[in-house]
Amino acid sequence: MRELTLGEIRKQHRVKQEVVAMALCVTASGVSKLESKRIQDVPLHRASAYLAAVGGSIKIEMTLPDGSTVNVGENTLG
Repeated sequence: MRELTLGEIRKQHRVKQEVVAMALCVTASGVSKLESKRIQDVPLHRASAYLAAVGGSIKIEMTLPDGSTVNVGENTLG
């Protein structure tokens, strides 16, 4: 299964790079650099802010050694 990139997510939701750049307080060039990275290589706070700029969110769930899960939280920004 091929990984989805941040740029593909942004384009699918018809959000311009400039809009994301304003939300992240970076230039469009900075957004382009972020989009060139694998999602798992983007710092969590940056990925969360990026996704908020395109209308998304990040949800984190932990799986404990006994197999149970804990919902760490859902951060819906935007």
